[in-house]
Amino acid sequence: MNLPTVQMFLSEAPNPSSLLSAGRHLWLPNSGVTERRDVSYGPLDRHKLDIYEPSEIDEDTELIVFIYGGGWETGSKDLHRFIGRSWARQGYITILPNYRLAPDSTYPDQVEDVARSLTWVQNSYENFPGSLYLAGHSAGAHLAALTGFSDKWRERAGLSPETISGYILLAGVYQFYPFEKADPRIRRFISKEKYWEEAQPFNHVDESLSPVFLAHGTNDAEVLPAQSVELRDRLSEFGVITELLQEEVVGHIELLLNTTREDVEFWDSLKTFFT
Repeated sequence: MNLPTVQMFLSEAPNPSSLLSAGRHLWLPNSGVTERRDVSYGPLDRHKLDIYEPSEIDEDTELIVFIYGGGWETGSKDLHRFIGRSWARQGYITILPNYRLAPDSTYPDQVEDVARSLTWVQNSYENFPGSLYLAGHSAGAHLAALTGFSDKWRERAGLSPETISGYILLAGVYQFYPFEKADPRIRRFISKEKYWEEAQPFNHVDESLSPVFLAHGTNDAEVLPAQSVELRDRLSEFGVITELLQEEVVGHIELLLNTTREDVEFWDSLKTFFT
């Protein structure tokens, strides 16, 4: 068990049932899920993705590309294996790409990598159903939202609004404080002030967006719940179909760990929203 794993799983003293469920999915392969790891989607070392498929796939099986978080500086698809396995158990093809990390790589490298991975999924994944959901947690929710909301990055990924079935955004960062007051991690990630406005998903909201499902824990001290509340309100102003699930007394990491369980509100709310 490596230190980043321990830190992530124990950082908020999460619900023991969620911790146990996530740990089980992280370390124990699931007989109901087929896994393919380290598939190359580009020329660089970080251009690898993992694919998790339900045991039975047909033309109605939906696909989720999940972008993990880590403050744009840490994280990996391997650490988030529990998402691939547990979400595939829910019946979704789930794909997790790696991407380059700050401070060695700065904006727009991370978004370029996400876009490149989406191009690979559409052009090279043999079970691509013709559309996908963009999902992410924390910094990953920022990257997923920016790639899908922005005309520039959607075009770079070869996506049309119709190709995106919807968004599943958990505890994400969608707008920033002014550059000089922002979290140091965001400044290290963006690097240049000239990119500040274009790198905020909030600034790219328009009426063309597919439905957006948001989730946030009310006890999140890492990313304030106001980020999701204000994005929901912004989306509603443009007539975008949206819903915000606010999980009471749930923190930043626990929100993600909870999704590995079948007995939580998240999956009922998500599936009802996209029905």
